[in-house]
Amino acid sequence: MFNRLFFLVAVVALLAFLPSVVAQAADESFCREYAKVAVDQARDAERHERCDGPRHHDPARWQRDFRGHYDWCRGAHREDADAERAERDRTLDRCAR
Repeated sequence: MFNRLFFLVAVVALLAFLPSVVAQAADESFCREYAKVAVDQARDAERHERCDGPRHHDPARWQRDFRGHYDWCRGAHREDADAERAERDRTLDRCAR
């Protein structure tokens, strides 16, 4: 009896938690836009010699591969993708603009 009750409570807790995790994942259209902007930012950084340091320290952040950015975004929470885009913006503000 205790094992069935414990199992039922565990399943209910998991089902209650699952929608909050899924709801935070970045969706397809958001990630297409995210990847487009990320590639544009990487190209912008390449045009400025002062941006070489950040690009070499974190090449994944500054890659021009749309698919790489898109795939990363699809596995990330939207808030994390927003933070990553904002970090690229801050870096560009310091070295390129």
